[in-house]
Amino acid sequence: MRCYLFTSSCSLAAIIAVVAILGHGVTVAGNETAVINVGVYYESLCGDSMRFIKNQLVPSYDTLKDYISITFVPYGKASHTKDVGSNEWKFSCQHGSAECDGNMAQACGIHAIQNEEQAEKVQQLTVALVGCAMASRYPPSSVPGCANDVGLSEKTRKSIDSCIAGSLSKELLVANGEKTKELDPKLSFVPTITINGVTSSEIQSQALTNFLKLICDTLPKESKPSRCSNA
Repeated sequence: MRCYLFTSSCSLAAIIAVVAILGHGVTVAGNETAVINVGVYYESLCGDSMRFIKNQLVPSYDTLKDYISITFVPYGKASHTKDVGSNEWKFSCQHGSAECDGNMAQACGIHAIQNEEQAEKVQQLTVALVGCAMASRYPPSSVPGCANDVGLSEKTRKSIDSCIAGSLSKELLVANGEKTKELDPKLSFVPTITINGVTSSEIQSQALTNFLKLICDTLPKESKPSRCSNA
């Protein structure tokens, strides 16, 4: 099933700011290697999202890890509103409430890794966690188990559990929704992949069929991993 997208408190503002900062490309300090920012806008129960992460992103990660900075944004075709009476966030997701739960759980995992793990391990562990969850039999409930399987620290695992059980999971999903709405052009397909903040039909097509080649073609000639010659 194709996954098409709609166009559309202080703590929440801070979360949105962090998500926005993580979306900008960087250059490795003290190194001339170019780093390409890759945005992955996806849904936890979207088949195309699962296939991209399992078949394209994860297999090429070891080759590309020094050349890409990945921002995962689990939200997709969701919408969110705040209930006036309870003052709580309410969500609707393309594949039902279970997908909302999965999106929130992955957002919690991403957030916990960024805050609890060593900086040099953050991207590797995030890719491992998301890759594990999206390759599992049922992504919405897989994050706690995957957190253990990929070797996250006890502190990080406890942070994930606390996030999932509390209001932070909802605040994180709202922040992802706001980031998703900022994309220009508006998203029309899930997953949507951005390269340095830009997406197009050409980027989409190549990302979903040969992500390694897409990155290799985007990197400067003098800054490519050796495997690019066979991409």
